[in-house]
Amino acid sequence: MAKSSISIVVVDDEIELANLFKVYFHKAGFDAVSFTDPLMALDFIRNNAKEFTLLLTDLRMPLMSGIELAREIRKTNNKMKIILITAFMTADLIDDENFKNARIDSVVQKPVRFSSLKESIAQVLNQPLKN
Repeated sequence: MAKSSISIVVVDDEIELANLFKVYFHKAGFDAVSFTDPLMALDFIRNNAKEFTLLLTDLRMPLMSGIELAREIRKTNNKMKIILITAFMTADLIDDENFKNARIDSVVQKPVRFSSLKESIAQVLNQPLKN
């Protein structure tokens, strides 16, 4: 299978989820890396920002939330698309100033269905994804 031009950084403090997403993306033909530490992910992205198309990040993590991670990335990278994943209610996020400043492209509810995640990725990247 030919490699896709889509490259993804996954950040989730639950190691099983971080690895599951990475394996899923690899099997779908994407270049993907995963992190359980948002600060390490931020450092990696800052040093490799032009190489990655998409950030998939959990909302609630120790050390730094997904929103804080997105805000930090936005300071140097406006092109990377960002999808926030969360098990919590998202209605309050829409009015949150930090959420607005992070310019998050999409929010996906946990438990994540891969079909829904694939649709969200296609939507934020504005291109259909192959099966």
